[in-house]
Amino acid sequence: MKNIMLDTWLDFRFISNVKGSPSNDKFAFVVSKADLKKDTYENNIWVQSSDRRFQLTAFNQESFYIWLDDETILFSSGRQKDEQSKAISTDFFKISLKGGEAVKYFSLPLIVTSIQSVGNGRFVLTALSDVRHPKYHTYSDEEKAKAANELKENAFFEEINEVPFWFNGSGLTDGKRNRLFVFDSDRNQLTPVTSPTVSVGDLTIDKKKEVVYFSASDFKNLRDLTSSLLKLSLTDLKVSKVINRKLNVYGVYMLEDTLLVLHNRRKEFGMSENPVWSKIDLDNRKITDLIVPEYSVGNSIGSDVRLGGSELIKVIGEQLVFTMTVEDHSRLVALDQQGGLTEIFDAPGSIDGFAYVGGDWYVSGLFDQSLGEIKKIVGDTLADVTDFNAEVIKDAYVAKPQRISIKSNGDNVDGWVLLPQDFDLNKHYPAILDIHGGPKTVYGEVYCHEMQVWANLGFVVMFCNPHGSDGKGNAFADIRGKYGTIDYQDIMSFTDEVLLRYPNIDVRRIGVTGGSYGGFMTNWIIGHTDRFACACTQRSICNWTSFHGVSDIGYFFTPDQAGASLLKTEDHEKLWFHSPLRYASNFKTPTLVIHSKADYRCPVDQGYQMITALKEMKVESKMVVFNSENHDLSRNGKPKARQKRLKEITEWMQKYLMDKKGH
Repeated sequence: MKNIMLDTWLDFRFISNVKGSPSNDKFAFVVSKADLKKDTYENNIWVQSSDRRFQLTAFNQESFYIWLDDETILFSSGRQKDEQSKAISTDFFKISLKGGEAVKYFSLPLIVTSIQSVGNGRFVLTALSDVRHPKYHTYSDEEKAKAANELKENAFFEEINEVPFWFNGSGLTDGKRNRLFVFDSDRNQLTPVTSPTVSVGDLTIDKKKEVVYFSASDFKNLRDLTSSLLKLSLTDLKVSKVINRKLNVYGVYMLEDTLLVLHNRRKEFGMSENPVWSKIDLDNRKITDLIVPEYSVGNSIGSDVRLGGSELIKVIGEQLVFTMTVEDHSRLVALDQQGGLTEIFDAPGSIDGFAYVGGDWYVSGLFDQSLGEIKKIVGDTLADVTDFNAEVIKDAYVAKPQRISIKSNGDNVDGWVLLPQDFDLNKHYPAILDIHGGPKTVYGEVYCHEMQVWANLGFVVMFCNPHGSDGKGNAFADIRGKYGTIDYQDIMSFTDEVLLRYPNIDVRRIGVTGGSYGGFMTNWIIGHTDRFACACTQRSICNWTSFHGVSDIGYFFTPDQAGASLLKTEDHEKLWFHSPLRYASNFKTPTLVIHSKADYRCPVDQGYQMITALKEMKVESKMVVFNSENHDLSRNGKPKARQKRLKEITEWMQKYLMDKKGH
């Protein structure tokens, strides 16, 4: 039996962006693969009908697309700049499923973020816009070149006028907005319909394609978390309010003649409270709750073998279909206009996308410790549809998660252990504790490459869902003002239980790692115990007081989650109490610090503070900084950086946990 290696992931195929055709007689999806030599990903569109599957594009750049009709797809083949005019543009091509080459349909002088057809050659789209150049889409080539030259000449400084001033994965966002436009391709006419300072969120179009409903925020200086609900008449292009109050909007959807809004009321559990579904009375401009789901909407199951995503909330027929995170897996459900919730499918694993074709449900995702594929729901089971990854880990050792549940802080805390091949109770093994991010995400029984690599190298791997995790309701996920307390107790109690059940784990050779919230917990752990032989903290928080002003979410995440505000003197001690850096004098554990310069979620200063404290305490340590990566390095970073990250962590663990014989 072969081993799963560090670089095995380079042969993985990643499936994303599953979309059904207008009449739901077929669906399309994107297949991606890493190209280490070019340090990029190849992305192509595939189509699946009830009786056949075929690759539609082959330019290796196609991941952003929509259906124009049942036989035609519109896609953008990368966002690019014309070097001659120095102009920003997004080129769109259309391709027929019946055959033939892709044909350029139109080009828009903007970076398009979403697009929908409303018929007769008209499109509703959102695109990035700059408040300093609100009419950029009308500029001549000379004006665009002048704007580009000014930007180049002023590159030696940046002016900040608002917060947040940057956003993870998007760079500096000061003055940038996601603006709503209507485009008439027959006339080549692009019309902005929101003002330059308004940023548009989610949108939906009514059945007759006459009205666009959308959420939007108009702000200066400080962006609020709430949005207005607005509507655009496609007849006269006038915008008006739907209701007078503002909401924390996650999404808007038109179900027949009913407008549904998914929003967070933040009544009892702060920003991490599970969102509710409400319906809008368009005549009386009133909002009423339709259903308060027991579990969170969407998919928060962690893994490092995805690339891109799919819409997880869709209107299909007379129902709104979406996924929910239940305990440690996904559930697919349908919501009707009366608030009735019907279960479509529920089983271990992660549903990452879905489509409804010919009366059958298809899902993409991670099931049975396999890599991502598309499967057909047959009763309460799944039947294979694609086999893109069938040969990649065939005959390889894939460790099966061994569930371990404990009672901690009044609740059941679930976790798992991955055992090395031919695990022998008479032999001693090193172990790695892996802590998920979030904190409101979950680990589940799905394939995770880094964990499988470690298990194949002879490590026992353990991971759990402590308080703060998703899948068990609002109260379980609520650790506001408790970071490092009950969650730390949960994780340590889980570790103790693993050691009790597997006494042949060498307690002197256990490492700990985690990213984001998992990095915070790693920092907290090495400041509160020296039971671990080594640690690797990734994209972490170590200091709530500095995080407040540098993270793209810091100004609202800190007071909500830490339960204290930097703007209140009386709260400073609480912020510092929950900061791992406060306990730096206790640092003894050899620690690897991994961070990225373009991480604006947990900015790199947090890593710098950690490595400085470790060095001052004379702890064996080093820091690896990735210059061009962001907070999502482990999930969708460039191939070379992803490979380097996993190599650094693995070698650090081997150095401190393995004996000279590699055991």
